[in-house]
Amino acid sequence: MDKINKPHDKLFKEVMGDIETAKSFIQHYLPPKIVRLIDPESIAIETDSYLEKDLSEYFFDLLFRVKMQQEEAYVYLLFKHKSRVDKHVNLQLLGYMTSIWKKSVPRPLPVILPVVFYQGREKWEAPQWFSNRFSNYDRMGEDLKDYIPDYKYELFEISSLRDEEVKGAKRLRIYLDVLRLRALRGKAAIREVMLRVAVTISELPRTEANERFFQVCTIYLFETMGGEYFQQMSELMETVSEERSEKMQTIADMLRQEGMEKGMEKGLEMGIIKGREEGREEGLEKGMEKGREELLWKLISKKFPKASKKYFEKLKTLTIEKLDALGLELIDMKNEEELKKYLM
Repeated sequence: MDKINKPHDKLFKEVMGDIETAKSFIQHYLPPKIVRLIDPESIAIETDSYLEKDLSEYFFDLLFRVKMQQEEAYVYLLFKHKSRVDKHVNLQLLGYMTSIWKKSVPRPLPVILPVVFYQGREKWEAPQWFSNRFSNYDRMGEDLKDYIPDYKYELFEISSLRDEEVKGAKRLRIYLDVLRLRALRGKAAIREVMLRVAVTISELPRTEANERFFQVCTIYLFETMGGEYFQQMSELMETVSEERSEKMQTIADMLRQEGMEKGMEKGLEMGIIKGREEGREEGLEKGMEKGREELLWKLISKKFPKASKKYFEKLKTLTIEKLDALGLELIDMKNEEELKKYLM
């Protein structure tokens, strides 16, 4: 079983944790016979996760409360990141559903519609009906079948989506195309989808929520695409929005700097970098600060070519926390006056 990465978790929850995007997914990708029963205005997010602690490294989940035929019900989204098909998922789902039902006692139990998100390239061939997990179920007598619980989960197989099947709200379409990139083969097909992602991102209104989504999406792309494809994505973005492309590069530079610092810390922990014990921690911290100062000055100079060098001297007086905060603020700064207010 492959562990999930934090970028996958963050992107999934950033997208599907938005009510309007969740509504769009439910309306476009659940079976029409079920969609007709759901009151879209009733959809609300439950904050609890029902994953066992040892499985939360491999899955993540979201639970939505809905009204279905005027009765309380739930839509349970379980995301299984990449790897192989998991034939045990329906047994795990049954455990999560039981946990949800326990909270309803002594009231009547609500209907739960479980949905499995699957991102892997391998075709999902595990049985969706729980009863198919039992040996010889098809030849089993009806009297014995009375003792076997049964249910079905819905499967959302992302890698099998064709271009024309990607639909819904803009953020949902961006999310699905970004996930599909990992399964696409051929540079032309990848480029076409990347361009579509860039165009759709450029069409998003400039709201706080959309800016946060863009940052999380960029981090995901940086962490999962590889340097060559990320650079190509940034170049395609530049053809539709120079501002978005610059922000992508700024976020990427900050992530590279953070990666270098983590590598230094790891090296010290493993004993790869040897030195005097006395003052080593202080030296590392100063080195990190200097690296951030130089990176930020490069970013400032690129964004505001006429910026005074006195700003660089001011950067040297800031703590790591303040340097990080400035890096994020810099992304949205429109002119040098805003920078001056921050540093002077």
